[in-house]
Amino acid sequence: MRIAGEIPSVSGLTRGEFEERFANRDEPVVLRGAVKGWPAVTRWNVEYLSSLMGDTVVRYKQSATHQHPDFHQATLGAMFARGQSRFSELLRAMTTGPREERSRRIFTGDEQFVLQRRDGVTTLAPELERLYADIALPELFDPERLYTVWAWFSGPGVRTWLHYDNNGCHNLNGQILGNKRCLLFAPSELARVYPYPPGGANPAHNCAAVDVDAPDLALHPRFADAEAWSAELGPGDLLFIPAWWLHTFSHTGDLNSNVNFWWKPERVRDNDVSRWQEHVDASMAARKA
Repeated sequence: MRIAGEIPSVSGLTRGEFEERFANRDEPVVLRGAVKGWPAVTRWNVEYLSSLMGDTVVRYKQSATHQHPDFHQATLGAMFARGQSRFSELLRAMTTGPREERSRRIFTGDEQFVLQRRDGVTTLAPELERLYADIALPELFDPERLYTVWAWFSGPGVRTWLHYDNNGCHNLNGQILGNKRCLLFAPSELARVYPYPPGGANPAHNCAAVDVDAPDLALHPRFADAEAWSAELGPGDLLFIPAWWLHTFSHTGDLNSNVNFWWKPERVRDNDVSRWQEHVDASMAARKA
């Protein structure tokens, strides 16, 4: 793998400029300081979040290592393990103790969305609505096309496995706490990262089989020619991930948090990843028939 370059960084874009230069062209961008005015950026810390959400019981992802999921584990149960605790206890586990222990838990929207909109109906999760009060919907897309809002929390050292979002949505990732190093791969790179095939033992068909931390080029030789775009995110930054782009994050802050906004593009995309997802969906439907 090689780094093709840094994702462009800009500031002060209007919605029209963002759509013309990036969203409509499916090109990623970092909008520096775009969400620095969110109350969450100045308010969120362990003490505030514990007082706000401390007794709320949440589910979270759990790994034997810093990788989430860790596809080196022997069983699907170990790869996709879950835990449950009060939110304050989860924060304490992420912020105290040995670093290797702090990287073994991550809270994502897979466990509980913050907000979702389906068929014109908006649902705000009562467990997390107090978090939503500290953020704002970015004025960069049609709010009627909003699909889902997720919140993420993690300790230092977490690596999210390389994957794409299989909902066909554009994604704005608003960094609130900590720092992240991200790698983005265009849809044309799909074959070089070896997605898990339908009918195989691993059902995560939107995930790459290759481990970007330690690629086995004997097993995945095409990955040597893969190209990625990189960026560093800090508090207040907003990363645009175009629909169907693959991405992986290294969470480098002491406590990391971001909020993601997915929305449906007006134009359906046709690329290697969208066609792969159509193949996955057809294969799954055929097996159920």
